[in-house]
Amino acid sequence: MQYVLANWKMHTTVEQAVTLLQAIQQGLHERASRGQPLPHVIVCPPFVSLVPLRAMLDERLLHLGAQNCHWEQEGPHTGEISPVMLTGLAQYVLVGHSERRAASESDEQIARKVAAAAQAGLTPILFVGEDKPGGGARSQTEHRLRCGISRIDLDQQAVLIVYEPAWAIGADRAADAEYVREMVAGLKDLLRRFGASDPVVIYGGTVKKENIEQFARLDVLDGVGATRASLDAQGFLAMIDRMAGSG
Repeated sequence: MQYVLANWKMHTTVEQAVTLLQAIQQGLHERASRGQPLPHVIVCPPFVSLVPLRAMLDERLLHLGAQNCHWEQEGPHTGEISPVMLTGLAQYVLVGHSERRAASESDEQIARKVAAAAQAGLTPILFVGEDKPGGGARSQTEHRLRCGISRIDLDQQAVLIVYEPAWAIGADRAADAEYVREMVAGLKDLLRRFGASDPVVIYGGTVKKENIEQFARLDVLDGVGATRASLDAQGFLAMIDRMAGSG
């Protein structure tokens, strides 16, 4: 199965989010009605938009994810959202994004969030990747993966992995496809050693309709993630078309 993940980050008001999802969902409906195969589409809006988007969601076409969660079910954590609060609104939750790590989120906190999300019945989407290319990149990425999954049993709990090197986020160009192939293959080998029978790894980091085909051709890759490119409905649908065409 091919995945296309949209992380809207801190973009869109509630009204804008509703309009954007309507356009994406309508485009997916038109494609499905023509018999076009669709990838597994996951949209992660800001928290404030989850309730209205859930009310209009057609789960035959796409799914919702939250952008973060706390590791506790409840408590004195002003401004935080627990995994339990997300149940019924989202199926997925992003954990360990490089922007959260840059804001001092630790490996231990990320591991606790992954475990709490899985326990609440959500599917964690764990982000791993190196800060800089070159020597030590693979060891840093694999260290973050090992830490992130350390509190769950991969034989029992599903987790999606996003390989997203921090240096490629918002850059003029994405990472080289062959470089991504090698890193993703290594991550999948590690996941299998920890009990995942069918690991899922997608690539994020400056993916857009102009370069998506180089990743769609990578057999080792299970999909892509996008941010800026997902904020334009027609551009995002064009990405979905190219991923669907590769499957």
